[in-house]
Amino acid sequence: MRELVSMAAGPSTPSGHEDLLLKEMALSTEDEVLWSTGRPPEAGDFHVVIIGGGSSGITAARRLRRLGIPFTILESAPAFGGTWLHNSYPGCGVDIASHYYSFSFAPNPHWSKFYAKQPEILAYLQEAARDSGITENTRFGSRVSSATYDQGAQGWVVCGTDASGESFKVVGDVVISAAGLLGVPHVPDYPGIERFTGEVVHAAQWRDDIDLDGRRVALVGTGASANQIGPAIAADVEQLTIYQRTAHWITGVDNYLTSVSEGEHWLLENVPAYARWFRARTLLSQNDVNRQAQLVDPEWTGEHDTISAENEQARAELTAYIRAELGDRQDLVSAVVPDYPPFSKRMLRDNGWYRMLRRPNVELVPGARELAFDGGDVVGPDGVRRPTDVCVLATGFQASRMLASYEVTGRGGQTIRDSWGEDDPRAHLGMTVPDFPNFFVMYGPNTNIATGGSLIFQAETWSRYIVEAIKTMIERQWSELEVRPEAMERYNRSLDERLAGMVWSVTSAGTWYRNRHGRVTTNMPWTTLEYWEMTRRVDLDDYVVTHRDRDPDAARSPT
Repeated sequence: MRELVSMAAGPSTPSGHEDLLLKEMALSTEDEVLWSTGRPPEAGDFHVVIIGGGSSGITAARRLRRLGIPFTILESAPAFGGTWLHNSYPGCGVDIASHYYSFSFAPNPHWSKFYAKQPEILAYLQEAARDSGITENTRFGSRVSSATYDQGAQGWVVCGTDASGESFKVVGDVVISAAGLLGVPHVPDYPGIERFTGEVVHAAQWRDDIDLDGRRVALVGTGASANQIGPAIAADVEQLTIYQRTAHWITGVDNYLTSVSEGEHWLLENVPAYARWFRARTLLSQNDVNRQAQLVDPEWTGEHDTISAENEQARAELTAYIRAELGDRQDLVSAVVPDYPPFSKRMLRDNGWYRMLRRPNVELVPGARELAFDGGDVVGPDGVRRPTDVCVLATGFQASRMLASYEVTGRGGQTIRDSWGEDDPRAHLGMTVPDFPNFFVMYGPNTNIATGGSLIFQAETWSRYIVEAIKTMIERQWSELEVRPEAMERYNRSLDERLAGMVWSVTSAGTWYRNRHGRVTTNMPWTTLEYWEMTRRVDLDDYVVTHRDRDPDAARSPT
């Protein structure tokens, strides 16, 4: 394996990837959570509530089902898929190679493109859920409004409304929040928008009945969603006006829009060893590939607003790419080349953005931090009134206000907002929080990957840690498992120290990676390998437990 890694990624690749790659290639069972000495009878009386049926919820449920631990998934939508169900805007697709952006337990040799689009990803996730046998444990159309810890019963009460509008209550020993990070859209309160006579739609709330053909469309924002929407609709609309709040760095990627060849499909379907190594090689080409350009060099004194020699090199290469793609529209260079270091924000894959800007029916309006709506017009920062039929808001999500879609109340009436405030979340390993026993968060604080990697890989990592903890609770007959405050504080001190040396902490750019106080709350500073190693085993010294059938106050003790 070390020889193969050296050949594929170069001899300078850090050691230690072997176990991770063997797991991804399905050549190791170490990643599976197994009973120590067979399934104990107590497992049948245990119940886990999973909130959310996206990729995180699917992988957590699959692990529980394989152990025979009863569980219920509460999913607000009518089907599995999470973000890939909710986001169906034109051009929606993945920016991580699909042969890696997929479950290790469900490799897919049939991807039509190296970077698949939303319909294909959604179909894949739903098939994986069905094949995992978790559908019968899922209550679709169940919107959770609150999760409250019952200290007397040492369990959780989850309330909400079902698809018919009726209230429900589900009781569980453990709650796994798999509601996601980017689930609550950010909708700016522009003056006059409520009286706008055209249509307004947020990219994350797209509807199938929206018709853009031959219409005048305003696209607000130039981030990840806009970067996909604009090129997908430009040829069909009468006029596309793009209101750019901030320019984004965009990179060209080989094979990003390329279909998988017939020969490649044949190999992936018929040569298992090739398919396994193709996935591993893809992982090596994606994980942390941009990391060096995101590390701050305190001695660096570059000409531009950059943080290191590697970051300066990235800036030069990206700028040259932009100029080449703009062709005869070099007049746009000053508007579309960002004035902040590369990787300050999410690095975008080019969906044909700059070539779209060259079209005669596309207008870029830079500096559009503030807009106004008047009748059927959108009024830009230049004071020009532009008649508009449809306004598409590609304005992102409330990323720092985690667990925003329902109320969480823990021990002693402590709410998650009491612990986190509006936008300052912290957790141990991004998953557990003091005063919230038996409560686990998937895609929690500081677990987002911004140096290159797959969130489906992360989902498998979180679910392994969480289900290992649940398995241990059952085997040792613990009714409560709660992270020790000092463990969380120790982890977060280390996290903050590492974050201080990353571009997101020092950049002049505004970014959803940071909260309003400037602290990075979404991204992890670790490499994918480092975080995987941190979470391979549950360190029980980090937790306080309560033994079942004993007095809760007397029984709470360090593990």
